[in-house]
Amino acid sequence: MLPSGRRLAIDYGDVRIGIALSDATGLIATPYKTLINGPDRFLSAIEEISQIVMAEDIRVIYIGWPLHLSGAEGISSEKVRAFAKSLEKRLPTSIPIRALDERFSTKSVHDEARLSGKKVSRANIDQLAAAAILEFALGAEKVREDLAGHEF
Repeated sequence: MLPSGRRLAIDYGDVRIGIALSDATGLIATPYKTLINGPDRFLSAIEEISQIVMAEDIRVIYIGWPLHLSGAEGISSEKVRAFAKSLEKRLPTSIPIRALDERFSTKSVHDEARLSGKKVSRANIDQLAAAAILEFALGAEKVREDLAGHEF
C-alpha cells in the first residue's frame, strides 16, 4: 500500500546535496535546499537531512541513483549507497529510502533553463535536479500505485 504524506528527494553529490519536498498530497515537487557536502561535512549533512525529515513529517525518501548511460553502476553509485545507509541509521525504520534512476535529471534541468533563457546557479541546479527526481517519483507512484524505484 502506498503511504500517504510528504516525500523528500535527494540529488547527492560530492560537493553539494540538493533537496526537494512534495506537498502532503504528493502532487507538487518543490526545490527546498542545497547542502554543502564533502569529507568534513558528510555527517552534518546526514544530521541536517534527518532533522528535515522529522520536522517536515516526511514519509518516503527518494535518492537519485547515478548510473552510467549503459545502466551499469559505478563509483558514484557506491557513494550514494553509503550515503543512503548512513541516513537510514538516523531515521525511523518506517521511512522507506528508495533509489531512483537519475541519469537525466541534471541534464533536463540544464536543458529547461537554457530553453527558458533563465540563469540557474550551481546551488539551485542541485535543488532543481532533486525536484526533477521527485516529480518522476510522484508520477511513477500514481501510475504504479506503489513506491517508485527500488530499495538500496
